[in-house]
Amino acid sequence: MRSFAWAICTVAALGATAAQAQKINAAGATFPAPIYQKWFGEYHTAHSDIEINYQAVGSGAGINQLTGGTVD
Repeated sequence: MRSFAWAICTVAALGATAAQAQKINAAGATFPAPIYQKWFGEYHTAHSDIEINYQAVGSGAGINQLTGGTVD
């Protein structure tokens, strides 16, 4: 009976982990940000397990954040 309870807990934990959305953080140019937001929203609608966060901070700042490892 103990092994059955352990198996149920393990499956429940794996299911809870799989249900969380993967988050992608990005930063870059301000000009294309409106179309990016539209595209990312549509992508999230089709793939609810992936969430994209885009910060329009300017292309130079986006490059700095990428090389600094603060965005994906």
